[in-house]
Formats: sequence, structure tokens, C-alpha cells
Amino acid sequence: MNNPATVIAAGGVVWRERRGVRQVLLVHRPRYDDWSLPKGKLNPNEHVLLGARREIEEETGQDVVIGPPLGVQRYTVRKNGGTADKLVHYWSATPVDSSDFHPNDEVDEVAWLPLEKARTKLSYPRDVDILDSLGRVVPVAATLILLRHAQAVKRKDWDGKDIVRPLSSTGIAQAERLTGVLAALGVNKLISSDAERCVASVAPYAASIDRHINQWPEISERGYESDPSAVRGLAQRAWKPGKVTVVCSHRPVLPALAREFGLRVGKFSPGAFLVAHRLEDGRLVYERFGAP
Repeated sequence: MNNPATVIAAGGVVWRERRGVRQVLLVHRPRYDDWSLPKGKLNPNEHVLLGARREIEEETGQDVVIGPPLGVQRYTVRKNGGTADKLVHYWSATPVDSSDFHPNDEVDEVAWLPLEKARTKLSYPRDVDILDSLGRVVPVAATLILLRHAQAVKRKDWDGKDIVRPLSSTGIAQAERLTGVLAALGVNKLISSDAERCVASVAPYAASIDRHINQWPEISERGYESDPSAVRGLAQRAWKPGKVTVVCSHRPVLPALAREFGLRVGKFSPGAFLVAHRLEDGRLVYERFGAP
């Protein structure tokens, strides 16, 4: 009997450079007696980027920053006496901190290995395919997250000036959840329209890392309407080498910002965002996400 529910999981290829040699981190699972990439099922309502970071830390003891996507695996697993499709999302991941690894029922051993040794150690060809994707998306020169502000109080329900129109209760919750997502991406530079609904969308994260929000009036709705040409030249200020920058703006302004930043984007719902990685060879790798 087939179970139609798809199992969603996430993980990553954790890597580092040691004396000019790229190493990756594999895990051994005693239940299956296999060597694989760290991954696991998402918790209910968990954002996939948060799930990837959490599973990596739980299985390896490594606190990581999530980088470019490496691909998706699809295969069938046993579930509730039947079978189900499993979908596993993988990203490049770099360690920012590590704790002591403690063997457990799920993972009893971890190993840092050079790429070629890791390829032969992995138990599944599908994991080798994901591992081989790593070299195509690293190293990263700069990362930019283009964000539409979280849900705001509707214009018709607000009597004050539009620039101070606040987030709705739903938007406040989105901004709080966004904090974990921006942390998983390692955001260390914050840029926002000076409108309250934009600043409030990134304020919880800014407070969590004690970082200043750079407010740009020219990317507010009012600023853009008064001078659409003011967005020109902002790309050099947003794409900063070695930085992971979030830029929060408004639906009418995002298409112009995307063009200025060299990105292709469609419509953004409130709280939705695009993550773009500029590689050292100049290529762009990016993906879109709905609001967390």
C-alpha cells in the first residue's frame, strides 16, 4: 500500500580548506551501516533552510552557514508499512563554530576527508552526485538576499503616514521567523528602506546580532517614485566581497532593484525573498523562497 505523503528532508555538504586541500564531512549511521552526507527530516512547519542547518548541527556538532544549493535527491522510502517519496534538499555549508561530536543512535562517527576519499567512502551514488556539485558553486565571493517586507497593516486600515505604516500581527510573526533564516544564511550586513514596515522586518535579526540597519530612503516607495534613477549605482554598495547582505524593500521597487543587482525576479509575496550568490568566477547562483 502506497503512502502519497512526501517526506521532506534537508542537509548539506559541510566543507573546509586545510593546507590547500578541500575536505568534506561525512557521517556514519549505525542503523544502516553506511557513510552519507548529514541530513534529516524537517520538523512540522520548519523552513527548509533552518532544517538543513539544524540537522547538520545535530548530526555533526558543527554550527554552519548555508551557502549555494547543490541539488535535490528524490527516492522512495518505507513509511507506515508502505512506501513514500522522499525529497532531500542539499546546500553547501561552511562551519562557523563546532562543538564536541557525541556519538548517538543516529550517527556514531564522523570523518573529515579529502574530496576523492570522500567520493569512495560514500555508500550511495546519489550522494556522490551531490558532492560533485560542490566544486561548481564554491567559492562564493558575495551573497545578497533581496527581501520584500513582511505583511503590513493594510493601507485602507491605516490613517497615518504610509512611511510609518507598521507590520500586521502576521507580519510581526514572519519577521521573528525570518531571524532564524537570516542566521542560517550568515547575514552580516543589513540594508532597508526607511519605511517602518521594512525596518521592522529585519529589526529582530539585527537585534539578535547587535548589528546596525543601513536605511536607504531611495529604495522606499516614496523615494523611488520621486526619483526612479536613484537606484542606479546601488549594486556596488550592496554586493560587498565577503559579505552576506540582506536588502529589504517594497513590491513596486523590487523589479528595479533586481535589474540593478543583475538578478531576474518575478512577483514577491510579503516576506518572500531571493538568495543570490556571486561566485568568484562571476557567475550567479540563486533561488527563491516564500515567507518563513
